[in-house]
Amino acid sequence: MVLFLSFIVSSAWACDICGCQLGGYSFGILAQNPTHFIGVRYNQAQFRAYIDNETLPDEYSHDTYNMLELMGRYVIGKRWQVSGIIPYSFNEMDGNSQQVSVSGIGDPVLLSYFNVLNTSTEAFRNLNHSLILGAGLKFPLGKFDEEDNDEIINRNFQLGTGSLDYLLSGIYTIKYKSFGLNIESTYKMNTTNKLDYHFGNQFNSASKFYYAFIQPNYSLLPYVGVTYEQSEMHTDEGFKQVNTGGHAWMGNVGLQAFVGPVMLMGTYNFVLSQAYNTDSRSTIESQDRFQLGVIFNIRSKVGGMEMDL
Repeated sequence: MVLFLSFIVSSAWACDICGCQLGGYSFGILAQNPTHFIGVRYNQAQFRAYIDNETLPDEYSHDTYNMLELMGRYVIGKRWQVSGIIPYSFNEMDGNSQQVSVSGIGDPVLLSYFNVLNTSTEAFRNLNHSLILGAGLKFPLGKFDEEDNDEIINRNFQLGTGSLDYLLSGIYTIKYKSFGLNIESTYKMNTTNKLDYHFGNQFNSASKFYYAFIQPNYSLLPYVGVTYEQSEMHTDEGFKQVNTGGHAWMGNVGLQAFVGPVMLMGTYNFVLSQAYNTDSRSTIESQDRFQLGVIFNIRSKVGGMEMDL
């Protein structure tokens, strides 16, 4: 059965670069079975930022972004499904001029998907492919105006953006026997919040090559791939903000294990190249990232519980 990826990325600025969408809006490589599910996922990303001051001491900030996500999917029919993510963030900023931590509920996401194409329902095919398209909203629930010493903290360090944002996604999978290639892309269109701050629109695309080891009692899906993420510059009252936006390429390796109705997943992302919009005195670097998660599948009216990979 063809697999597909169901979507649902201080004055020290570090995560202003690409918006720090830790988990993206992906649930991992899932079986085609139209099952409901609920799950949790933990994501961590780190950024390092430096300012080379000519006459004053240099500044630095080491920022760590942690996110715990409650994820779910409800199957409406053979072609339609709705997915959602509710994030809880706990972030730490460790700099020589500012040390701050914030925690709380972030901005939830709700997306709807339509299965455009799926040849895996046709018998006796070794080569299969599928295509699903989706659209959704990110709602402004998380706090976005946290202050430190009477000044608003780095916008991307906030728990939310304060804006209602729109998402478009497309996922294509081609599979020959046990080998597969999955390509997913997401475009996020941000609106301006009530403080007249606009986060730059974001684009993310990922490709994963995988192999499915199918056993009677379990299945393993190791994969390798590459991810590209890009963000436009932010604006504040219409003015572009320095040290925001840019792009990066990241490699990724991961493993998913299916045991009965349970799926365990882990991914490690490492930086291949990065080019962020910094001024001549500033340096901003993304560090490696990782994700861990577990999903519990629930029988739906249109599908069984067997993990048909």
